[in-house]
Amino acid sequence: MHLKNLTVLGFKSFADKTSLNFEPGITAIVGPNGCGKSNVADAIRWVLGEQSAKALRGGEMADVIFNGTDKRKAYGMAEVSLTLSDVDEEQLKAAGVDLSFTEITVTRRVLRDGGSEYYINKTQCRLRDIQQLFMGTGVGRASYSIMAQGNITQLLSSKPEDRRIVFEEAAGITKFKAQKREALRKLDHTDQNLLRVADLVGEVKRQIGSLQRQAGKAKRYKQVQTELQLLETQLARHEYDILQNEIQDRHSACEGLQQQYEESSQFVLKNEEEIRQLRSRLAELDAEISASQQKGMELKNQADRHEGRIQFNRERLVELDHQNERALSEISQAEGRKLEVEAELEALAHSLASADQDLQQKRDAVEEHLQVVRQVESSIQSRQEAFRQVQSESFTATQAVGKVRNEISALDFQSQSHAKRLEKLSSEKIQLEEERTSQRVKLDQFSDTVEADKKAAHDQRETVEQRQARLKVLQEEIQAAAEKLDSVLQSQAEKRSQLRVLKDLESSHEGFSEGAVAAMKEADTLMGSLADHLRVESKFVPAIESVLGDFLQVVLTESPEAAREILGLLRDKKAGSASVASVSMMQKVSECSFSHSPTTHDPAYSPYGLAALTVVECDPIVQPLLDCLLGSVYIVDDLESAASFWRESGRCVSFVTSQGETLSPCGVFTGGGALSDGKNLTTSILARKNKIAELEEQVALVQVEVSEASRKKGQIASEISSIQAGLQEAQSELKAREVAIATSEGEYRALKTSSQVLEQKIDTVVYEIQSLSDQDKELTEKREHLKVQLNQIVEQEKTAQEKLNELNQELDHFRQERDRAQAASTESKVMLASEEQSVAAQKRQKSPLEQRNRELAQALEQRRAEIASVLQKREQCESEIAESESSVERFSHERNIVSEQTAGLLAQKREQDGAIQQRDGILTEHRQRLNEVQNRKGMLEVELAKKLSKLENLCNRIEERYQIALDQVETENVPLNSLPEGEASTEAEPRPDLEIFDVNTDWDAVSERVQALQKKMDSMGPVNLVAIEEYEETEERYQFLTQQYDDLIKAKDELMTVINRINTQTREMFIQTFNQIRENFQSMFTEIFDGGMADLKLHDDEDVLESGIDIVARPPGKKLQSISLLSGGEQTMTAVSLLFAIYQVRPSPFCVLDELDAPLDESNINRFIMILERFLNHSQFIIITHNKRTISIADILYGVTMQERGVSRIVSVKFNREENKIAGPESSGRLANSKATLQSSRVSDDGLDLEANRSAKAILKE
Repeated sequence: MHLKNLTVLGFKSFADKTSLNFEPGITAIVGPNGCGKSNVADAIRWVLGEQSAKALRGGEMADVIFNGTDKRKAYGMAEVSLTLSDVDEEQLKAAGVDLSFTEITVTRRVLRDGGSEYYINKTQCRLRDIQQLFMGTGVGRASYSIMAQGNITQLLSSKPEDRRIVFEEAAGITKFKAQKREALRKLDHTDQNLLRVADLVGEVKRQIGSLQRQAGKAKRYKQVQTELQLLETQLARHEYDILQNEIQDRHSACEGLQQQYEESSQFVLKNEEEIRQLRSRLAELDAEISASQQKGMELKNQADRHEGRIQFNRERLVELDHQNERALSEISQAEGRKLEVEAELEALAHSLASADQDLQQKRDAVEEHLQVVRQVESSIQSRQEAFRQVQSESFTATQAVGKVRNEISALDFQSQSHAKRLEKLSSEKIQLEEERTSQRVKLDQFSDTVEADKKAAHDQRETVEQRQARLKVLQEEIQAAAEKLDSVLQSQAEKRSQLRVLKDLESSHEGFSEGAVAAMKEADTLMGSLADHLRVESKFVPAIESVLGDFLQVVLTESPEAAREILGLLRDKKAGSASVASVSMMQKVSECSFSHSPTTHDPAYSPYGLAALTVVECDPIVQPLLDCLLGSVYIVDDLESAASFWRESGRCVSFVTSQGETLSPCGVFTGGGALSDGKNLTTSILARKNKIAELEEQVALVQVEVSEASRKKGQIASEISSIQAGLQEAQSELKAREVAIATSEGEYRALKTSSQVLEQKIDTVVYEIQSLSDQDKELTEKREHLKVQLNQIVEQEKTAQEKLNELNQELDHFRQERDRAQAASTESKVMLASEEQSVAAQKRQKSPLEQRNRELAQALEQRRAEIASVLQKREQCESEIAESESSVERFSHERNIVSEQTAGLLAQKREQDGAIQQRDGILTEHRQRLNEVQNRKGMLEVELAKKLSKLENLCNRIEERYQIALDQVETENVPLNSLPEGEASTEAEPRPDLEIFDVNTDWDAVSERVQALQKKMDSMGPVNLVAIEEYEETEERYQFLTQQYDDLIKAKDELMTVINRINTQTREMFIQTFNQIRENFQSMFTEIFDGGMADLKLHDDEDVLESGIDIVARPPGKKLQSISLLSGGEQTMTAVSLLFAIYQVRPSPFCVLDELDAPLDESNINRFIMILERFLNHSQFIIITHNKRTISIADILYGVTMQERGVSRIVSVKFNREENKIAGPESSGRLANSKATLQSSRVSDDGLDLEANRSAKAILKE
């Protein structure tokens, strides 16, 4: 893998798009402090996936975006791209990159709103893909490929566990650890799925038992239902045939009236057509009048627009005249100024010619003065050489004097130090003895404190256990409350489901005939059905439904016309028949000849009976109709009472029992098993309404229970929260006390150790006092010997000083001569410089005057062109005025013609209105005659409609119940046979030769059998007919879940195998790499420090994959307890030793060193460079540095400048080295012997500007 390019846009101080190309070898990035050098390293770290803003020296990720300067706005995004070549196929596969690419570009972009994007070869990807690409290569945001000065301390002083990251990257096991984390995540997910699937298997297994019983019941129900369907359809077909004959008779009676109706209708239709044609012509006249008026308005608007255009052009002419006058005035002024500028240019040319002659004379005078100065300087140098020789002798003597005196002073200082040291040691001895006494007292006090803390911790532990016990009780209570709440919610859901189903049946008019449903859907002015306006207690529902029957489906309208319209729509669309009642035609009970409105207990008819009207509540609008239908109906207990009351009444009344059996005024009994019992909510309209009201009330009551259960659960949850908070507080306090105990015990041990150390210190002080006394005697003898030596050297120094004074007087004389010559030279130079500045100033004046002359000539051309343009525009405006005046005259003439046409059309419209009113009067008379015929025909159709309604209800009932068309049922002979268990078995024997009334079939027996089967179905109670399919689906789901459970167990075993294999492989790889790095670190450290000892140690040899790593480093002659006690340079060189020890095992493709050499001195810099050059064949190095020695070995030098304040730019220098490279310490001369060529790396400019060139030269000079 080779790093080719880094492109930065809007990242930190790099506002403009900046590109840095990298080649094999060393690339150095230099520049002054604060110019943005380290931002290059930050950009590389960021594009590799760094997520910590703190690591990038920011507070949040948006801080990396260019924040603007005084001259530039802040950017909304930052983008960094890193281009690499020669990437291994394994890395490409891991990142999901096409293997055909020879190089890849990794891009990261962040927006100021927090959005972040990642790309590989301009294809959007995930951060994980980029991490996979570099995993195991040594390159990464936290690997050893990027090392800054601050990372040294972090690497050496971080926790031993944190140091593993570098070693794991070197061992190449980071990708395996990532695979292990992914496998552990999947394993956890699998365990959760196993729990869920196990719960589902248990739940489905419990459902299977219940569904199996329901499915058996559903099968028995279907058998009974099949037999009932056969018998009931045959019985209905028998009734169908009878009703068809009766309907045919009524149809014949209606045909005569229909013929009369059609003849009258023809005349009405003919007149209506004539009126329609007249109205059509009237509409056409209205349209023509409107169009004529619209055309007149358009002509007026066009004339107005042209008049406005004329006014605009006239104003434009005035404006153009003014513009022409201004241009002529400006031309006159410009010509005058141009003549003045040309005169100034001619005068300036004469002045420059004269100044050049004076300038040459002053240059000759300067050269003469400089020759005199050089002669005096030569004399001064000869005297200075003699002076330096004598001065050297004097300096040697002075040094010797100073050295001896320093030795004497050092002895005096040492003697004084010994005295002070003795005094300090005596005081220290006294202080140490007092401190030892104090520590013994503290040891006793700490012992008592620890015991008290242990007792308090024991009490706090009991409090925690009590609160834990209470929390357990509350958790059981909240679980019970939750179960109760779930039960109530389930009940609420069931009732709401029933209510929703019943409301759906109600809204779809379930139980109504097809015609009634169609009528209520088609018409817009309906008032609902009769059933919608009634309210009956549940116990009276069978009786009222039996009496009213199909009248419950009567559709209500406001007028007879609406009723007839509805029936006409049903007939035209063949949507069935329906009964429709007009509210306006309903008569009160008192006006009905057969009505009877008794009191609740009318002794004349039924002393113990109940009038049907008293058990029915209704809306006022249907009261007249209900009085007609139920006015003479009484509810009794049974048919015997009904027969008795009927004989006693002697009037036209009806009786009905609570079971729905009836006795008509004619003495006809009706009843049996087929009657409605008010329990079938699908067919019973009134029972369904009562059930809906009952369920709504129950839902409201259940909602109260839900609220109460929820409140109780919330109360317990609140108490649990309070207990948990108290428990957490108690546990925290307990933990704090335990920590305090541990701290006190640690302090106790520390005091005890400190006491032992004090004893050792006291012994050491006593020994040092004795040693200092012996040293004072030796110092006195040495001081006397040095005084004799000092007197001899002082005499030699005096002789040399006398010679120096003589030479110094001669030098002063010559220096005065030189100063006079230099003053004359300086004066001539000043005059020369003044003259040069004057000439330069005159030359600078010439260029602006020439530029001004050109600008005036250009201005004259522009003004003359403007005058020509103004004249052309003036001619155009005059032409447009003439055209507009002609158009205004033409539009006025056309508007007068249109007004005359509009007046003629209005006259024709008045004539058409009179003709229409005359024909409307004739048509009204004929419509009245037609209505009379229609009313007579309607009375006949009412009777026919009842028969049709009964027939349609019969067909609808069979079709809704069994989805069978009754007219397609084939009549069969149905014999009944008895089975051993008393149940009836039905066999249908086709008999095509039977007549319509089926003389061979006992229809009474069939009716009784139908009632018996219906009762049997009712006695079975609610039946879940979908239980069979649900049982099969649940059984299939059980098998599926069982298979899923087995698959999850297998997947878990496979994941455990993968994890164990990864652990084994990574352990072997880590141990092997760690041992190699350890050996390399020891040898590299010894080489760099020229001795010493270094080592790497694992905290836990058993758990190699999680063990921390300690770094031991001891430079020569030092015995340090902690690596943090090393100096900055020693820490850096230790880190360099470790870094290149890792490089010997797994070199990173490229390495970024950010001011790593800053703390190093000259000797360590040479060692650092020597080690660095050893690895040039394995890695690229990008070094951010200030050090001249490091800069001297660079192949490419990038300088970071800040020409514009706050914006960083790059200037590059590429070195073409000589073939014979200088190695070792002499390599510092490479920069001087290298040929440099400058090139700019800024994308916005192909070459260096003047400022960039100066910056590059300054970098080379440094």
